[in-house]
Amino acid sequence: MSNDRKALLVIDVQNDFLPPNGSLAVNGGNEIIQPILSLIEKEDWDMVIMTQDWHSMDHTSFAQNHENVADFESVKYNSPVVGDTREQDVVVWPVHCVQNTKGSEFHTDLKSVLLDRPDIVVLKKGYLKDREYYSAFNDIWNDHKTELNDLLQDNNIKEVYIVGIALDYCVKDTAISASQLGYKTTVLKDYCRAIDTSQTAMANLTENFKIHNITLT
Repeated sequence: MSNDRKALLVIDVQNDFLPPNGSLAVNGGNEIIQPILSLIEKEDWDMVIMTQDWHSMDHTSFAQNHENVADFESVKYNSPVVGDTREQDVVVWPVHCVQNTKGSEFHTDLKSVLLDRPDIVVLKKGYLKDREYYSAFNDIWNDHKTELNDLLQDNNIKEVYIVGIALDYCVKDTAISASQLGYKTTVLKDYCRAIDTSQTAMANLTENFKIHNITLT
């Protein structure tokens, strides 16, 4: 690591993304809890930020809120900005990380760290019900920005290291956003878990990171 100020971004390590009971559990999710805790404590981070998916029950990313659409199918989304007809095919999901539910809470061990470390920042994302968020910086159209970039800028952060769930969705998109915003960006793959772990998917992910000048290590 260089001498530039650096931040650790811990993405969405919440109960609904963790086996055995999470509604959208990612295989192996529990395996990264202790390594992430060690990473938080052992490295000299200038800033640690934990993101928290934070949805209302009527959120557009839930399949049940679309007529005749099943979990994990794709639907066509238009930007919620009035008059904007940009269209994207987006996967819809089982209900997950509903505000103020057990599923939206961080893993118990991470909650304990937050009690001991008031300097760690919790950043909620996905709270606007009419748009999907994968990146912790912005929605999928880059219309709405979260507070993340301002937090990093205010703390003069130049490098970001990203861990968490899921590698092929929120970790990936957060990394791409960070790189596009000019941060030196590294994804620590051993501290992440993916939804699609097929060889093809991982090869595509690696190439995507390379294209966006993101280090995967």
